[in-house]
Amino acid sequence: MGGTHKIDDLATVGLLGVKNSLAYRIMELERHFHNVERWWGALVAPDETNAIEANVNRPFVAASGDNTWGAAIPILGTDDNPVLATDAKFDIHRLLVTDLDDDTTPWRVRVIWGSGTSADAITAGQWTEMMTVTNAVPGNRAGGSPIDVIMRREDIGVKIWAQVWNDTDAEELSFFTGYHGYVG
Repeated sequence: MGGTHKIDDLATVGLLGVKNSLAYRIMELERHFHNVERWWGALVAPDETNAIEANVNRPFVAASGDNTWGAAIPILGTDDNPVLATDAKFDIHRLLVTDLDDDTTPWRVRVIWGSGTSADAITAGQWTEMMTVTNAVPGNRAGGSPIDVIMRREDIGVKIWAQVWNDTDAEELSFFTGYHGYVG
C-alpha cells in the first residue's frame, strides 16, 4: 500500500541541509530561540566598513526627519562580524533604546540591509520596521526599552543601516544592537 509522507524525509542536518525542508526550518527556529546573543555599541565614527564596538557606553544615535525618515546611519559594516567567528550568517534580534528626545509620540524605527547603498536596499524592500513609544505604559520612561527585530538571516559582510521617524525634525533616538549568529 503506497502512501505519502506527512513530513519530508530529507536529511536532518539543520541549517546545512536542504533549504526549505521541514528539518531545515525547524533547525532555523531552534537556532533562533536557543542561540547566543552579542550586543554592540557604536564606534566613535561608524561607517559602512566598520560601525560596531564591544562597549556598553556609546550607543548608536539616529535623528528623525520632520514627520519623515531621517538619514540612514550605518550600524554594521562590511568588515564587522557581530557574532561568533564560526558563524556565516546573522540577524539583529533586538535594539535596546537607551534615550530619545521625544517620549510623548510614537517612533518608527527601520532596519535596512544590503550590499549597495541604503537607498538601493530600501527600493529593493530589504528592510523591516518597528515602532516604540516610552510613555505607552504609566511610569515607563526613556531608557532600557527593548525592541524585538524580525528580519531574515543575512551573510556576514552585509551592511546594516537604521533610520528613525518622528513627528519633529532632528529628534534623536539612541540604541544598542543585539545579534544572533548562525552556522549556515
